Amino acid sequence: MDYIVDAKEMEAIDAYTIDTIGIPQAVLMERAALSVVTAIEERFGSNARILIVAGSGNNGGDGVAAARILTQRGYDAELFVIPSKKGGSAAFEKQLAIAKACGVKQVTDCEPAGFDVVCDAVFGTGLSREVTGAYADVIQRISSAKGFKIAVDIPSGIDAGTGEILGTAFCADLTVTFGYRKKGLLLSEGEKHAGEVKVFDIGFPGQAAEHAAPRFFTYRADEVEKLLPERKRDSNKGSYGKAAIIAGSPDMAGAALLSGEACYRMGTGLVMICTSRVNREIVQTKLPEAVLCTYDHEDPADVSDAVDRAISFADVCVLGPGLSTKPFAERVVQQVLERYDGKLIIDADAINILSKHREWLAGAKADIILTPHMKEMSRLTGLSVDEIKKDMFRAAGDCANTYKCVTVLKDYRTVVSDGNSPSYMNVTGNDGMATGGSGDVLTGVIAGLLAGGLPLAEAARLGVYLHGEAGDAAAEAIGRYGMLAGDMIKNLRRISRQTNEHIS
Repeated sequence: MDYIVDAKEMEAIDAYTIDTIGIPQAVLMERAALSVVTAIEERFGSNARILIVAGSGNNGGDGVAAARILTQRGYDAELFVIPSKKGGSAAFEKQLAIAKACGVKQVTDCEPAGFDVVCDAVFGTGLSREVTGAYADVIQRISSAKGFKIAVDIPSGIDAGTGEILGTAFCADLTVTFGYRKKGLLLSEGEKHAGEVKVFDIGFPGQAAEHAAPRFFTYRADEVEKLLPERKRDSNKGSYGKAAIIAGSPDMAGAALLSGEACYRMGTGLVMICTSRVNREIVQTKLPEAVLCTYDHEDPADVSDAVDRAISFADVCVLGPGLSTKPFAERVVQQVLERYDGKLIIDADAINILSKHREWLAGAKADIILTPHMKEMSRLTGLSVDEIKKDMFRAAGDCANTYKCVTVLKDYRTVVSDGNSPSYMNVTGNDGMATGGSGDVLTGVIAGLLAGGLPLAEAARLGVYLHGEAGDAAAEAIGRYGMLAGDMIKNLRRISRQTNEHIS
């Protein structure tokens, strides 16, 4: 896994590396500068003109060192340092003295016109105040430059923890960040201003991160395949679990179908769809592999019998997609919460029902994953959407602790929390997935991973990652405009092919 850090956590990692481990700050700064140079060399030949704009702190020191290395490698690199009455940090002043001794061209005016590359090394992750005055003027000027724009560690003016703009901010084509992803590069305006983000290892030891205990992490693409449930040659459909999808209502068969097919695509042995009888024909036609359990939604006894059959069948249960909030649906939710003691994913309409009956959730027997989007979370917790967005991690963690569950708080950066630290922050997915049925696919993916034997929190995290990855593959194939939830399911097939390579 990869940690995602805010400013305080990065400061703690840096301090532990230097003060406790003993790696000199100058070594880290040299490696950071080499990372910037590598990013430039990957895109531009030695005839490129490069302007590096530096502040007087340690981020500026990284920029100054990069200007020196570029000059020594034959680039036409110029350095502009924003004047500071207070002088620079010790590390910055040391780098500036070295640069002067090495003949780096330092200019007195910041004129970005005519440069192929403009590099922002004004402020780093420690910025906590609004950018004003000469600094704001320079940042605005270089941000509007026509050349390729690179930010060193983080675009100047972006809050490393929240992604918010502190007065004004540099808008980069590429951000070269060091050691770990910065939380602010993944959120709000920070993501927009960062452009492409490349993380470079500059030598922070693992002990430093463990000491800082970051509160957030994400998965790397190269480790995800190893997290998938194991499949064996000597197996049958009973080896990979049984899932019941209690979903759909009259005129809302699609949610049940999407969840059911996604569940199958993740390798589940048997999937039962428990839904209103009016949906029978479409379910049988569109997903003939599913076991079908239907009821007359106007007959309470028939509904109750069908739900009992479903929860008796299931190792894993999905409750809520397209269920509606009508009286029969309320009875279904109450019955499942009172009687089912397996693994339960609660989504969509079931969450809306529980927002009016929180006592059912508090008294549940099942091991629960809740998958609310922002508005559903607002109804469930009583917090406004704006309050939740200000600190999604706290909102998800508080919900997980209150209801003793795993919370999947869905937004463009989905957060998964089991109430403990660190929480998972998803980095896959795209805006093409903002379409009806996307959440239904996610519940099916998570259910399939649970049926395959993964623990709740791991299934939720991996499900969110794979769901986003399927959306990214769909966007690559057909574009983000006009993407359908079914396109995500089609791209889950790739996961199956990968798994087939590791059957034991």
